[in-house]
Amino acid sequence: MLESMRNHAQGWIAKVILTGIALSFVLWGVGDYFTGGSAEPVAKINDNPIDGGEFYAAYERQLNAYRSMLGKQFSSELLDSLNVKETTLQTIINRKIMLDVAAKLGLAAPEAVLLNSVQSDPVFQSAGKFDPKRYQILTRNMGFSSSQDYENDMRLTIMIDALEKALVNSSHVSESEVRGLFNQKYEQRVLSAIVVDAGSLLSKVEVDDATAKAWYEANKASYQSPLRIQVNLVEINPRDLAADGEIDEAAIRAEYDKRKAQFSEPEQRKARHIMVRVQETDSEMLRAAARNKIVAAQTRINAGEDFSAVAKDVSDDVATAKNGGDVGWFKQGMMVAAFDTAVFSMDKGTTSDIVETEFGYHLISLDDIRSARETPFEEVKDTLKTELLVAQAAEESYKLSQDLDEALGMEDSLKAAAAAVNLKLIASKAVSMDEAMVEPGLSDPEVRQKAFATLPGQPVEIIETNDGRFVAIEVIERIEPDVLPFAQVTRRVYSDAKQDAANKKALEVADEIRKLSGKSLDELAQQFGQAKFISKPVRSSGVGDDAQWLTNSVLSNAFKTPQGGWVAQSIAVPQGFAVVRVEQVISPSEDDFIAQKEGITKEAVKAKGAVRFARWLSSVREGYEITTNEKELSRF
Repeated sequence: MLESMRNHAQGWIAKVILTGIALSFVLWGVGDYFTGGSAEPVAKINDNPIDGGEFYAAYERQLNAYRSMLGKQFSSELLDSLNVKETTLQTIINRKIMLDVAAKLGLAAPEAVLLNSVQSDPVFQSAGKFDPKRYQILTRNMGFSSSQDYENDMRLTIMIDALEKALVNSSHVSESEVRGLFNQKYEQRVLSAIVVDAGSLLSKVEVDDATAKAWYEANKASYQSPLRIQVNLVEINPRDLAADGEIDEAAIRAEYDKRKAQFSEPEQRKARHIMVRVQETDSEMLRAAARNKIVAAQTRINAGEDFSAVAKDVSDDVATAKNGGDVGWFKQGMMVAAFDTAVFSMDKGTTSDIVETEFGYHLISLDDIRSARETPFEEVKDTLKTELLVAQAAEESYKLSQDLDEALGMEDSLKAAAAAVNLKLIASKAVSMDEAMVEPGLSDPEVRQKAFATLPGQPVEIIETNDGRFVAIEVIERIEPDVLPFAQVTRRVYSDAKQDAANKKALEVADEIRKLSGKSLDELAQQFGQAKFISKPVRSSGVGDDAQWLTNSVLSNAFKTPQGGWVAQSIAVPQGFAVVRVEQVISPSEDDFIAQKEGITKEAVKAKGAVRFARWLSSVREGYEITTNEKELSRF
């Protein structure tokens, strides 16, 4: 998981300074939820303090974001490895410094830009238009104490973006840099490997009691009870409201009258044609030959031959000729003008004279006419009623969510707020993420993820789900994971310890194979009784072959190894440990370079700009006196 996150992490500044900054910028401190009231600052920039409340708000939001993103993989160990606490603090420091620089440069976020950013955000819209009430609810759900706080934060972010873009977009890259990045991305290699399967070695390893207990002691974090939460929920479901709703027939008929055009079908006609193709650039001789050909077809039809048979024999319209020239049903205006005019002036069962269009000469046979029809009210009455009920219920649900939100501002619990607006409270038992899948109110993945990312005591949030429900979530208790006793996990421990021993044995075998790399791949595979693999031509990104053993580590090492060479170490892959050889290096073509040059140049400018921005920020930081209160920081 950690390797995957690192492989995919891409920001607009160097990871060394601002790992995770984009997420932190969105979540960064508004409001003071810090409980403890310390007077000591967590850090200072020159003489300007960063107090505990400001840090706590940013840190808690960061933790909640990771809980939501990682789900079951969330753990204190992973947070420690990501250094979230220090990253959060450095994000706040960097943000304050950039704001100071922006102010000195006279940068500002125009009101028009801010207004457009807010009102054009689809998140804040209903039926395609900005919804002020929705805006107020959602900004509160984001953790802002008011929409004004959100707008203030947006102003700061717009100013910071202006600084970032000015530096990144002014970068220049040379032709050699572009070509180097192109070669790195588009060079292909054919790789071979012997993969030592640890599973094949399980029967050759044994685990005694002492080994199993030692494994348990060293890996206690792997044997923890799951995180459990107990929640109160209130669900406002438009479907339930629609089931109990009523719409009178007058309203349904009014909707029908308003949308009558939607329920009417214009006249349609079904025709066949014979086409002899003519192009604008054709000579007079070619045009005359085409004219003679269509006249000959007309003569055959007038003599009594079947139109379809002549179309199959003569027509240049390959798509319709095989079906006797059948072009199917169509409404007026769907065909080119001359063809359309001819068809809609004909009687059923007749054949047209020669018609000329931009495609050539045509003969048209009108097979059938389907008269215009208006769908009666009774046929669409039930459909319209359902649509109106759903729309009515959606509006009612939204109003109820607003009523509940207002009640939450006056009551001390979700239970009290729900009672105040006559809504049902759903109380869960303490459940894990897996157990919550069948728990009333928590079965929806969207609600479940939000609940497990919320801490007891946090303000109750009302979220809108993808299916239009509004759900208020209050976490009553959070039971953190704890190490399970050895006696409860004995079977798992023995199995894991044995697998670990087999993995070590597999690595030993793989290393032994590498020492014999003078032999052929077939000889080594046969000698050690392990599988041999050969890839398709593959890029360093993995494009070209999706075989499981072609991991990022295998590709990274293989693309540093010359043709004919063996990768310098055995590499862990899903099936075991791989001993990898580079069979062939395939350089990209010059035509590929020309085709990809523009996109590669933009990518190179962006990457170089990110480094430039990081260096700039690092140099700017040197002009500020930054001190960290480690004792105060350790309290979090």
